[in-house]
Amino acid sequence: MTDQSYQLKMRSGPTPGKVFSLEQEEVRLGRDLASDIAINDPEVSRHHARFFMQDETIFIEDLGSTNGTFLNGARISNPQQLRQGDVITFGEKIVMVFEKTIYDRDATVVSSQAPRTVQAPFQEAQPLQEPYQPEPEPAVYQQPQHLPRIPGERGAQPQMQRSPAKKKGGLPAWLIILIVAIVVVICVIAVTLWFMPASWWCAITFDSLEGCPIP
Repeated sequence: MTDQSYQLKMRSGPTPGKVFSLEQEEVRLGRDLASDIAINDPEVSRHHARFFMQDETIFIEDLGSTNGTFLNGARISNPQQLRQGDVITFGEKIVMVFEKTIYDRDATVVSSQAPRTVQAPFQEAQPLQEPYQPEPEPAVYQQPQHLPRIPGERGAQPQMQRSPAKKKGGLPAWLIILIVAIVVVICVIAVTLWFMPASWWCAITFDSLEGCPIP
């Protein structure tokens, strides 16, 4: 003999995860505290919807609510039959899932007959045998892994040579040459001006210096 049970599980709303039973012939849902399923939310009308059973089938009917009742995303205006997994939305935020459970009463009845015991046939006792022990294998010398290998030895791995580290800092060669050339030019000009005759100074300055022109 099989029985069925129906329930609503709140997916989103004031109490997510809460389960509401639909075992009565008629279950009313609304904001009114006297409702069978009372939901305190402004989007739910005082008398929003009702669930009723007909021929072992659950139907849902909207009771003229302000924000409407939606079955699987479509707003309903007439009673609609509910099926396993249907999503019911009241307004925009209250979402519930219809669940249907079928269970067999006879499956829980325990048999009153005592279980029979089966005896194994008689077997003669066997003499005890010593457990087989394998002969120990000869020890094989293994070279320790931590010892360095001798260069040139078979199987030795070549060692990586580190490249000399590049010196950091210092000026490039071309900049040093340029600085030296500038210093040399400055020195040549200074020496030339120092040993230049006075008549040359008068000629360069157009006789504007004191004591010019020089005869």
